[in-house]
Amino acid sequence: MNQEELQNLLALSAIAAIAPDEIQSVEELAAASPEIEQELRSLQNTVATLAYTETPLDVPAGLKQRLFNRIQQETEVLDYVALRSGELKWKPHPVKGLMMAVLKIDPKKREISALIRADEDVEYPSHHHATGEEIFMLQGELIDRGVTYKAGDYLYSKAGSVHSPTAIAGCIFFVKTSLDDTFL
Repeated sequence: MNQEELQNLLALSAIAAIAPDEIQSVEELAAASPEIEQELRSLQNTVATLAYTETPLDVPAGLKQRLFNRIQQETEVLDYVALRSGELKWKPHPVKGLMMAVLKIDPKKREISALIRADEDVEYPSHHHATGEEIFMLQGELIDRGVTYKAGDYLYSKAGSVHSPTAIAGCIFFVKTSLDDTFL
């Protein structure tokens, strides 16, 4: 690489106009050469001060308030969530034979609401509930603690409980549970 190419590469790196891996290569080159490092740091310092060399523009009256109003409108949280059946994103569950469509995650409460679709003869591993778990059966059959649950049935397992349900004929159910449940 000749001197002109090196200067161009250093300048492009200083303004972050090249790919991150190329910037990393320039940093490695600078670490191996005090002269190159000094030149790179000088260019970076120059770039950092460029914005301060321009005369500030006058901001039109009301622009700041309009901008803040627009930001507020775009960041307001809706008081409801709607998800159409065609919008469900089914993904493989960590347990083989299960698919999962996440409906809502509440990071503050550490809860997840989801739909679970199970193939035939899928046994969910024994797990411990950090908080209560709610299951509402939509289709098929689920056996839990020796009882068979079908479409329309509701099952609640309280915090601290342990169980390992089985989908004998395949099923779909709604579940609301803790993100902190643990497999045993």
